[in-house]
Amino acid sequence: MTRPAWLPDRVDHLGVAVRSIVVARGFYETLGLTVGPVELLPDDGVSAAFIVTGGTRLELLEPLGSDGPIARFLARKGEGIHHIAFDVRDISAALDAARRAGVALIDATPRRGAHNTRIAFLHPKDTSGVLIELVESPTR
Repeated sequence: MTRPAWLPDRVDHLGVAVRSIVVARGFYETLGLTVGPVELLPDDGVSAAFIVTGGTRLELLEPLGSDGPIARFLARKGEGIHHIAFDVRDISAALDAARRAGVALIDATPRRGAHNTRIAFLHPKDTSGVLIELVESPTR
């Protein structure tokens, strides 16, 4: 049986809100990990850098200003895990499935994410308090 394209295949990454990627980079490098290049995502108000270790990826998210979602998260909660991202083969189908299930969508349609992905967020009020990101990679 073919797996539906809207079901998550795996955890794509954990998003970690940081005040400074430079400072956070120092910590992760002391663990022997490599922090990738910084990518500016002005539409989201963040800079992002990925760490890959084994089959796991962490996304460090630094606010570009004081009014974006990561800046607000840092002001409310401080540094820490911001979201869990799931890889899906068809993000539009995944959003349709979430909508049919009654899950509140932050993004009704996919938008551009880091590394030319298509992303959308599900509202934490319907996901046990966890911000969920859906990610569709262009390399599938």
